[in-house]
Amino acid sequence: MKNLLKLSAIFGLILLTSACTETTDDLVVENQSTTLNPPCNEEDPKTRVVNNGTVAFNLEVFLTDGTTVVSILNIPPNSTTSWATFSEAEVMFSLKGSDQNVSDDKVLIQMDNCMAYEIEVDINNEIISYTPTVL
Repeated sequence: MKNLLKLSAIFGLILLTSACTETTDDLVVENQSTTLNPPCNEEDPKTRVVNNGTVAFNLEVFLTDGTTVVSILNIPPNSTTSWATFSEAEVMFSLKGSDQNVSDDKVLIQMDNCMAYEIEVDINNEIISYTPTVL
């Protein structure tokens, strides 16, 4: 009878210790995945401009039928615009510099939900980013 009581106490202690450890590890993993990479809930595509150049730029985003869905004018040097959202579609991004010596650039991209396109202009007034990211 004494051995049975000791065995049941040891078994209970082992069970209690292992149950607490597994629960804590599960909570840590769950919290890390939620914090580091929150899921996208079918958010509309979005775009913004990071202008590290020396002249102002205009950004326009067009649908294939020519309809303008985003228009951000006079983006000053050394500034970043807010994110602008639009419905998913194949769109033309047109970035034009205010100086005639700066070449204009157009990019056609299929933008789906949960995508972002950050257009970065370098100090030479040239676009250095052509790839959207998936959120």
